[in-house]
Order: sequence, then structure tokens, then C-alpha cells
Amino acid sequence: MTEPTPRQVLYALVAAGFLAVVGILIVGASMAGIVPAWWTSVAGIIWVATTAYCAARWRRTSQVLGLSIVLFAVWVGVTLLVANA
Repeated sequence: MTEPTPRQVLYALVAAGFLAVVGILIVGASMAGIVPAWWTSVAGIIWVATTAYCAARWRRTSQVLGLSIVLFAVWVGVTLLVANA
């Protein structure tokens, strides 16, 4: 296997940052009582699966970065929907 390029490492770190932020937001929203318990469970399972997938395929930079950004956007959208319900 070849050595990773600086761009691959940078994109992997940015993706890891997005995943860390989403994880913190999931826990924080749950602790604050903003979202129902079912959404915390579902979001947590999706977050774990996404994090495992990204960790296993971190060299596929566009796929990993895109997936982490989509996870953030989906979490925000669904959280806004269920928080207002």
C-alpha cells in the first residue's frame, strides 16, 4: 500500500471532525432533553455505523468526507423536525 498523500490525511481529519461534532451534538441534545429518546438511539446507531465505515475506508477521501457532511446535515434536519413536534 502506498503512503497517504497530505490531501488524504487532511480530508480524513476534516471528516473525523464532522463525525466528532455529530457525536457531541447527539449526546448534547439528548442530555438537554431537546430530542426524544428514540431519535437519540437511531442517531447513535447511524453515527456508529458511519464512523466505522469511514474509519475502514478513510483513504477514499471524497466518499468519506461527503458521507460525514451528509450525516451532519441529516442529523440537523431530523433534529429540527422532531424537536418541534
